[in-house]
Parts: sequence; structure tokens; C-alpha cells
Amino acid sequence: MALIAIRASDGTEIESFSVLPNEWRAMRAQSAGSFLMMGTHWPAVLKRSIRGVQFFAHAPGFLGAKPKPESEYHQIAKITIAKALRSAGYTAWVERSGTSPNGESWQADVLCQANARMIAFEVQLAQQTLEQYEARSARYSRSGVRCVWLVRAPRHYGALGKAIYYRWHEQGSTRVGRPGLPHLAALPLVLGPSTSSLAEDMQVWVYPEGAPRHITLTEFAVGVAAGRLVFSAHEWRWRDSKDAHGPHQV
Repeated sequence: MALIAIRASDGTEIESFSVLPNEWRAMRAQSAGSFLMMGTHWPAVLKRSIRGVQFFAHAPGFLGAKPKPESEYHQIAKITIAKALRSAGYTAWVERSGTSPNGESWQADVLCQANARMIAFEVQLAQQTLEQYEARSARYSRSGVRCVWLVRAPRHYGALGKAIYYRWHEQGSTRVGRPGLPHLAALPLVLGPSTSSLAEDMQVWVYPEGAPRHITLTEFAVGVAAGRLVFSAHEWRWRDSKDAHGPHQV
């Protein structure tokens, strides 16, 4: 499942979610091989989910390694973040690939250019170790890209927090409070009951001065691009002021 494919006739990248429904139906009627999957260049099949999410998939017969399937939550999160950033005047790409100076490949769920900063938004809905978070974040850093993680809560975000606490303990730290690392920007993403729009169901917990609160994916994405997420007092905090700055700003 992918949101980007290539038009075979001219090499143009096509965003599935940017195509109007009637145009999508016309594209689906074109001959096999008219659109190719990114990376593999295998013929793409154009599909539409029950919730109306348009996406590309490998046509039958592909024997290579396919990317792990994504949930609709994951796809809609990427679409919501990209559209929010663009509406706010930033440049954003979904499923954007890159390579670090030493040849490491990566693909960002959403890559944003915010003035002089390049920011990768990663939606992590599956379990991942602290070391995997760090390795992937470091790979982005070596490419000059800052990374922010939206981690499914409570289970996976809780597991990440425990791993950070254990790291602190190993280092002899006596810190208390919400765990955080300056080189790993990660916040909890709460998925709703799926009774309405999936985009509306997803909320991000942020931690300003005072009580934590949840905000929409749209508000979060635009806020990160504006520099509101900063590392302060051993945790990633949210600054409500537009001119927020900190020693470790995403």
C-alpha cells in the first residue's frame, strides 16, 4: 500500500490523495502498467478503501520484498499531516526517500521543509525498540533532517518510556518525571474509536507549561514546523508562543 506512484508515460509522481474521485476512476480504467510502484517499478493497481482512501498496491505476480502493509490510520495520518503543512505554507512530501552521506537509505512518512529546517514526521503504530528509534533518528540526523515520532499510545509509547527510564537508571540518573531524550523527539498518538473520521479520531498529547493536553494532528504538524516542540528540563515540551525557541528545537 502506497500513496505515491509513477506515471509510466512521463515519470511523473502521482499522489493518490490529491487525485479527484472521478479522475481516480478514469485512471483505474487505464491499461496495466500505466502506473508503477515507487522503488520497485512494478505495475501498480489503483485501489480505494471502504473509507474512501485512494492508494496504490503492487499488481499480482510481484515476487520481491514488499513494504509492510499499513493501516488506514497510518495512511490518513500521513495525508492529514501533509495537507496541514501545505495549507500553512510549508512544503511537504509524503513517502519521501533520501540517502545519508554514507549511503543509508530512508523514507519519511512525511518530509517537511520549514524555512531552513528539514523535518521528518514518522507515525509509529507498531512496537519498536529504543535502539531502533535512535538508529533511525540518527540516520535522519546524518542527512541533515530532524525527526519527530508520533508513537501509538498507551501501549507502545508506554514501552518507549520504560526503555528510557531504564536507560536513565543504567546511566546512574535519579531523574523523575516524564522520560525524554534530547536526540529522540517522541510524543504519544492516541487513536479513537473509529466511529467518525479517522483523522478526527487521532489526537496528539503535548506537554506545555502546566497540564498536558491533546491537540489535533493538524495543529501538531503546523506547530512543529513553527518550532513549538522543544527539549527542556529533560523532556519534550510544547510552547504555545509562536516565537518559541529552545536548546533542542525540532
